[in-house]
Amino acid sequence: MKVLNVEDIIIKKEFKNFIIPLNSDEYSQLEFNILEEGCRDPLICWQTSEGAVLIDGHNRFRICKDHNLEFKTKILSFKDEEEVKLWMLNNQLGRRNLTSDQLSYYRGLKYNSLKRHRGGYENVQSKGQKELSTSVRLADDFKVSESTIKRDAKFTSGLDIIGKSNPKLKLKILKGEVKVSKADIRLLADGDEELLLEIKNEADLFNKAKIIKDDLLNEVESTLSEINEKQVGKAREYFSSKEPIFQDKDDQINRIKGRVISAINKAINKRDVEAIDELRKLIEKLENLLFT
Repeated sequence: MKVLNVEDIIIKKEFKNFIIPLNSDEYSQLEFNILEEGCRDPLICWQTSEGAVLIDGHNRFRICKDHNLEFKTKILSFKDEEEVKLWMLNNQLGRRNLTSDQLSYYRGLKYNSLKRHRGGYENVQSKGQKELSTSVRLADDFKVSESTIKRDAKFTSGLDIIGKSNPKLKLKILKGEVKVSKADIRLLADGDEELLLEIKNEADLFNKAKIIKDDLLNEVESTLSEINEKQVGKAREYFSSKEPIFQDKDDQINRIKGRVISAINKAINKRDVEAIDELRKLIEKLENLLFT
């Protein structure tokens, strides 16, 4: 532990804004606790050439500064800002008071960060073993499915898109002050950049998500139609001329076709975003069966 004065600590916007802020009730409770018991947990700083940069404890720092209270600090070393942010993510994910949306956001943020900088994970287990994907590793870490991690990544990307033009709305969503469909937010990650230049409010977000959803459904329908019209007939003809051993592959095509029809009906009739994800996977399977 090291004792630093208020003027010794450097506040950087990119670190302060990296973590979801407390809502007013949470801040008031923290302030009450510190006034009653003192600042028990040390502030965490990164030692740089500029000095001690605060990376954990921004709310505690503000409260102690406002009330002229003493606090302790702990100094950590990192090679760069990306390593600092990864530490901050892990630190937040280790806390138990996160909401479901906040947990999804941080998991997605970690996934996106590690995908950009693969060195953040030791992906190769040992010589001769296959490298695990980032999504598989994180799914194992958090005891969730790989698809959950990938949905979280889209949720994070969608919120970050909102934050570019409307940071207040992004914070309100993460703090639980505004209720917006997570599926609609995930859809923004698949949207046209020009469409998403500005998101004014919740209604605007809903309308733009609907445009993206309709575009995706049209794209899926078009792809299915193209496969059905141009390729499936040729594939059937090819397999029917082969030995019986190939017939079960043909059966697989028929089964997938049935699942595709069911999924697209679900997507259109119920406006089910999850069904669109299923359609993409089914189309990929169908193409693999037809052309490999």
